[in-house]
Amino acid sequence: MELRAAVAGLADAALRAEAVEAVVAAGDDLIEPILWELLEPNPRVDRVGGIAVLQRFGPVAYPAMIEQLAIAETPAAVELCCQALGIAAASDATKFALEICSEDPEDRAGIAFVLGYRRRREYAPLLVPLLADPVQRVRDEAIGAFGRLGRSAAPLLRRVRCSRAPERRYALAALAQIGWDTPEPRDLAVLARWMQAKLAADVADPFVPQDGWYAVRTADRAAVLDAFGLSDPVAVTWSMGTDTWRAHDARHSRTAYDEHADCARMYVSPVLDGWTLVFGTSVADEELDRHDHELSRMLDVDADYTPDGREHQERQALCAALSARFGQAHWYGQNYESGCDDWWGWCLASHGEVLRYYYRDCNEHVDPIRVGSGHAAETGLPFDSIEIDDHSGRDGFLQQNGIPDTMRPILVAGRASVDPSRIGANTRTQGHGVLALTACGRRLGHRGAVSM
Repeated sequence: MELRAAVAGLADAALRAEAVEAVVAAGDDLIEPILWELLEPNPRVDRVGGIAVLQRFGPVAYPAMIEQLAIAETPAAVELCCQALGIAAASDATKFALEICSEDPEDRAGIAFVLGYRRRREYAPLLVPLLADPVQRVRDEAIGAFGRLGRSAAPLLRRVRCSRAPERRYALAALAQIGWDTPEPRDLAVLARWMQAKLAADVADPFVPQDGWYAVRTADRAAVLDAFGLSDPVAVTWSMGTDTWRAHDARHSRTAYDEHADCARMYVSPVLDGWTLVFGTSVADEELDRHDHELSRMLDVDADYTPDGREHQERQALCAALSARFGQAHWYGQNYESGCDDWWGWCLASHGEVLRYYYRDCNEHVDPIRVGSGHAAETGLPFDSIEIDDHSGRDGFLQQNGIPDTMRPILVAGRASVDPSRIGANTRTQGHGVLALTACGRRLGHRGAVSM
């Protein structure tokens, strides 16, 4: 059908489907002219047919439609843009569109966070252009928002993947954020090839963990998975595996699980100098009910939550059991936020016996918890020393002033097993790491964005 005839045919219900296909086949350059014409008081393009054309263009047309929605001055213009986008015509829609079209990336990142945090699933199409935003933080917030919107957004993202829109590349990351089973089979094959290429060149880089991790003296990954009650292991790079436990503001692997980020799955590292590191919180099947209850109490801002100390006994029992199976097993943990929420500790066990447990919580005005008289890894360093808010400059300051450093988990790990912050070219590395699900995570499945 010739283009002029196709445009005329949009007004004929019998010819409309063929006319829509003919207009769309003429190219994306027609999106804005058709949209502008529809917004005129007396459009020369049939309204029903013109909207059908814009809907058929799909994600490629979203940026133009959202821009017009942001500047819409009449209820009729708002209704038309919203209808073409497939969203509710409400005052919120214009307000959100204005933020999405803002020149300030903070505004764009902020609205992506708000739409995701509030689970505004009806406005998912508004987030699509932000997936290809020139600012990475905005892209990351959009991917995280889709993760919070959940599986209801998957059909939209699959449509983006099938389009010519520049957002298609990042739509795959957003699908993975929702669930690693949500992409189409062809995209799963793309991800598998991509991961294999990444693993072939993967190198473990040093980092300072936030929260807790275990060190087990073994190279038997299957046995480690069994010991922690883990299932569904997926090979991932070092950076992907450790992302949840890195100290940074925008933990996008965390947005995939919200409050279950630390307990849904654990990262089992490659073998490092004979040790396997396991990051995260172990949750067994028989612990699920109490786990959910405790987490609800912690998240209840109106509740008077006081830890009962059971976590300390459970860590020691797990380390003892692991060491009985593998010979040596340690736990390390630290949270440095330069405030009353700081805590740190370690547990060192050998052949079924806890040799040393130390834990200090700055939010509790009580003495540190100590089990055992000491360990060789602690020799020569004090437990309390100068307090410096900025831990990134702490080591250099102490060395320059001749002050002995405070005993910290990362130092104990370096002396007793492996210090993650000092992994380098001299670290003997064997194999690759995996992310595996705990009992908590088996209810949710694998999730988390991949770096595209």
